[in-house]
Amino acid sequence: MSTKPSNWLRRDVLGAAALAGSAIAADAAPAKPRLNSASALALAPDGKLIVADWKAGKLHAIGLPPGGSRTTSSSFNLKGIDAKIAAALKMPLTRLRFTALAFDHTHNRAIVACEAGPAGAALALAGPEGSVTLVDPAKAPITSFELEDAPGDGLLWERIPARSFLITCLECRAGEVLASGLANADFSSTFRRIPYPFAKQSARTTVEMYHTIHNQIETRAPVRAFATIEADGQPYVLAAYTCTPLVLIPLQELQTGKARGKTIAELGYGNTPVSVVPFQIEYQGKISKWVVVANSSKSADLISQDAIAAAAGKPGLTEPVRVPFATRAGVQAIEAPLSNLVALVDQDPQFLLGMRRDLQTGALDLVSFRKGAFFRLSDHVNEYDFPTYDYPAGDAFQQQYVRPFHKMMRTDEGYPKLVK
Repeated sequence: MSTKPSNWLRRDVLGAAALAGSAIAADAAPAKPRLNSASALALAPDGKLIVADWKAGKLHAIGLPPGGSRTTSSSFNLKGIDAKIAAALKMPLTRLRFTALAFDHTHNRAIVACEAGPAGAALALAGPEGSVTLVDPAKAPITSFELEDAPGDGLLWERIPARSFLITCLECRAGEVLASGLANADFSSTFRRIPYPFAKQSARTTVEMYHTIHNQIETRAPVRAFATIEADGQPYVLAAYTCTPLVLIPLQELQTGKARGKTIAELGYGNTPVSVVPFQIEYQGKISKWVVVANSSKSADLISQDAIAAAAGKPGLTEPVRVPFATRAGVQAIEAPLSNLVALVDQDPQFLLGMRRDLQTGALDLVSFRKGAFFRLSDHVNEYDFPTYDYPAGDAFQQQYVRPFHKMMRTDEGYPKLVK
């Protein structure tokens, strides 16, 4: 006879409560902050920041301080932004966990969220010139929306609160906030549609999908990252799950009740996607549309939006892949050398913006990646980087392609003195 609880997410776990109580006591029980946590961010059309506060079980719409107008595209090269934010908060860096990133296109600034346990969450604004400014939620105009059916106090891997997956990803569309995450039910993978400005009515749909690596229909594991895209004139949610199926769901099916996603690609095992980012590239007068899936444990996946749209009209994947020898199936992806990412967003027509860990120092950097290149030249040392190197005068490829490309990249990344 099974001893598993019929509804695990609803149960109260004494161990979790005891751990939380001891942590609060150790930190001398600070005053309860207005922003307790921040698992996901999104910018609303009115310029307010939508923050998922999983500890409070709410979404907050927070008014941001005014900023300068956007002028030209500028790359970000903020090394060690975690230390800068810790210094501004006057807190040890070891207490901070950086959780989410958004970009304010109107004012050309990044918004970084971090959590500090019982001390609550913090928000910081960062500019490409290197400025870092804290946003005090207690002093900002704020409205909140209480989420129904939040998960209970269960732990995953004996340390990760199930409630922290209440909201895993946010997106704002005209008149609503879209949110993926968990609810307190056995069929717990959930997609919420919340009117904005916030109203009492909202729609919640439980979502299932076929996982080709696991060879099963899954109803518990949450969508980890998603974005909406257009296919055949209709909006779809493009959702990425751990281990890494890519799933399409027509937005119109996400109303109430249950929905079944169509698995259109398998992108590899042993990985958690951190961001799904639609963007476009303009080159020689032509525009191409893409999606990049940024990952925790492997290279990013670059996929044509045309290929995704074509997959919307075809049957989805229904057969398992053969791990570890054949780990990809369905829509084809190009591996892009974007790695060590915590989050990735679309910055502007020229750049993607990433929050990533430096493998040498462990520092958290906020840096831009030029679209079409998808890497940073200064991350590597090769033949071109030695002071004694000269681009061969008679080599048309080196002179007409490589040299101008290196000039652009070195300038982007803050090394104009190294241009040859």
